[in-house]
Amino acid sequence: MTSRSKLMHGAALSALALLSAASAAHAQQALPQITIGAARRPPPVATPAVRESTAGEEGIAPGFNPVRAKLPIYRDPPGETVTIVNTKFLRPTPLADVRRVLEYSPGVSVQQGNNARDLMISIRGSGNRLGSSFPFGIRNIMLWEDGFPIMTADGNGRTDLLDPHAFAAVDVYRGPSSALFGNYAYDGAINFRSFTGAEIDGVHTGSEFGSFGYVNNYVRVGKAVKDAVLGGFDLSFFASDLNGNGFVDHGAYSGKQAKFLGRWEVTPADRVTLKYIVNDMRSQYINRENLTVFYLNPFQNGCAIPTSLNLNLCNNLNVPAKGITTPLVRQSVWQLGTHANILRQIGGVQFEHDFNNDTTWRSQFTYDYLDNISASWPPPIFGPNGQGGPVALRGPTVGITAQTDITSHVPIFGFPATHFLQFFYNNAKTANPTFNQIPNMWYSGAIGAQIGKMDSYTSNISLRAREEIALAPGLTGVIGFSSNWNRVWGVNTAYNYPTNLAPRFPTQVAVDNDYWNTAPEASLTYRYNPEWQVRARYATGYSTPTFVFLTNTRNGVGQNPLKAQTNMGVDLGIDWTPSPELNFSVTGFNEWHRNEILTLSNGLVSYQQNIPASLHRGVELNADWRPFEGWRLIAAYTFNNQFVTNFWDDLGTVGGRAVLYNRAGNRIPNVPPHTLTLRYGYDQPHGDLAGLGAYVEYIFKSDYTIDNANFTTVPSYSLVNLNAHYNHDIADFYIKNIELYFDVSNIFNRTYVSGAFVMANSLLAGTPIQTPLVWPTGGLATAQGAGILAGQPRAFTGGVKLKF
Repeated sequence: MTSRSKLMHGAALSALALLSAASAAHAQQALPQITIGAARRPPPVATPAVRESTAGEEGIAPGFNPVRAKLPIYRDPPGETVTIVNTKFLRPTPLADVRRVLEYSPGVSVQQGNNARDLMISIRGSGNRLGSSFPFGIRNIMLWEDGFPIMTADGNGRTDLLDPHAFAAVDVYRGPSSALFGNYAYDGAINFRSFTGAEIDGVHTGSEFGSFGYVNNYVRVGKAVKDAVLGGFDLSFFASDLNGNGFVDHGAYSGKQAKFLGRWEVTPADRVTLKYIVNDMRSQYINRENLTVFYLNPFQNGCAIPTSLNLNLCNNLNVPAKGITTPLVRQSVWQLGTHANILRQIGGVQFEHDFNNDTTWRSQFTYDYLDNISASWPPPIFGPNGQGGPVALRGPTVGITAQTDITSHVPIFGFPATHFLQFFYNNAKTANPTFNQIPNMWYSGAIGAQIGKMDSYTSNISLRAREEIALAPGLTGVIGFSSNWNRVWGVNTAYNYPTNLAPRFPTQVAVDNDYWNTAPEASLTYRYNPEWQVRARYATGYSTPTFVFLTNTRNGVGQNPLKAQTNMGVDLGIDWTPSPELNFSVTGFNEWHRNEILTLSNGLVSYQQNIPASLHRGVELNADWRPFEGWRLIAAYTFNNQFVTNFWDDLGTVGGRAVLYNRAGNRIPNVPPHTLTLRYGYDQPHGDLAGLGAYVEYIFKSDYTIDNANFTTVPSYSLVNLNAHYNHDIADFYIKNIELYFDVSNIFNRTYVSGAFVMANSLLAGTPIQTPLVWPTGGLATAQGAGILAGQPRAFTGGVKLKF
């Protein structure tokens, strides 16, 4: 990838030179007219970078403006705690993934996953408790793109298909949201909104290139047209090509994706929307590490060949020497050629029909195909003599989603109202065989004996209803409800290979579970005047366990009788918008959780358990302030206070007696109490230097624990990023706009933890005493279950964007 990076650097510089020459030549031919003493035009009102739903509207009840009446029910809903992140302010920011977009929403924290674009997104701590066990990705949060689901029916979402350059805005729904979004919206949902054809209106291209071989090229093409016979069309297309070597050894990656969004207004009363996504992500497997290795060798340097000298500096692994069974041999991910190649295709269609000006019927169908062409997974131990460690995983997940709903705006007893009723169904069929890896194959590796196969099926049937009523000119009341039936069934097979290779029947674990959940919701939103808005909300959520969770135990493959997670929460928020130059929102929340699922890892086994009761509470704050012309401050802050109220942690047996520890009062692991993202910058609005700007960005995450006993501490960190940029419009030329930017991230080169698992606590051999952080025979500091990934060191990134 190094040669390709150099080629792209040269191409980008050549393009800049040609564009500069063309711009200069055009400027000489058509100099602008200068009028002495002309009045300076007032600057345009900037779109808020972040704002809460319905904040700042005038003269109407929250949620009842005419624009929203034409949108789906989930857009700008009153009463919900929703942050809308407009990506316009991020135009001069290098965006390798959606992390830097989502970090400007309060309540959101992001951890690194197993490749460059694989992120663990968490809303109010929801996702961080599940680690990165299979199925990979995001749980407890519903994910949508332009209203089409981009997560499978078993609740698995992935971020590697999300290039942030494709999105004009992101809606982040915080807190329990199952009344609106159904199963898995346990602590929120995210809707990524693509640029429309009207917003693009031509061709946009961009190239970013920087440290560690990073190159990202993309193109957006879009147009909105209207024909007297065929009707109106809004078409947009996006494609990108991502490559890099990675800042951690054995972390190279390559990703290609294309997206299409098309809207056709067949008649004034009928509309059709088409959505298509294809994403091909290839990456080397990033080796995770324990706390000791993080402090001594965070970027896994010198670990390609295991030796006695690097035993304590590298998280190398023991695998079958011949790819079948014991004896074991110590190997690195380089020697095993451990890598991943994930193909994703999503296609959807939506039909809309207006029965009249007040009533709209929408029906939508989505097909989802996810194929693990080549993947790696640190799984549970397979069979009595299973070795654990990374294994090769193959196979697809294929699913469909069908939904139909009616939205009506017929008044109730003279009160303006919105009525919503939806029927929802989805399913997913998964077939994932797993294999040992053969040692010393290098490059792309090779698979050995098959050690398991997971065949499962998941389906959801849901009914959802919502009523929004304008009780007074500034007061909106909302009630909502959903009911969901979820079924999970399948067989997890483990193939057992004794040392003498004698025939042995496989171990099979069958599951056929169903879960019935309901979620009520109620809220009041009161707008005292255009400046002040108050929100009060009661909501509930639920999330059912996936098949793999139900067949994992601390001892390997087996029955795990998990319950569905449920919660109920209360939000109270205030939005203050005294002028177009300032909007400020603060939200306090208190949530009671029952049976939330926690993933534990000891380095070989990842398994799940229910926490009977816990309490989550905190404060979220966001602000967008332009104190003077050209100056802008954007901030997002979250305080999380999450702790267990009822949980006896089973650590095994000693002398035939169970050893249980009471975790009541302990902090919930892998949830940082404080996170802050802040940006302060200046953009020259007038004169010869108009478009020239710079900003400083500050990111803080406080220390947090990653085990149930709270013995471990992941250190806090602060990052500072600097950026300089230039944006210039070109009149009467085939290039409409050019934008250049240069970014230095982590300017002080801090070493920090960007991702971690939740470690399983253990007992000192032969005793009922918990293993401490440090112990002569190995404490939690050397436990591989920490699953730590170091964050990116200092990096330099440049970019150029053109509009045609």
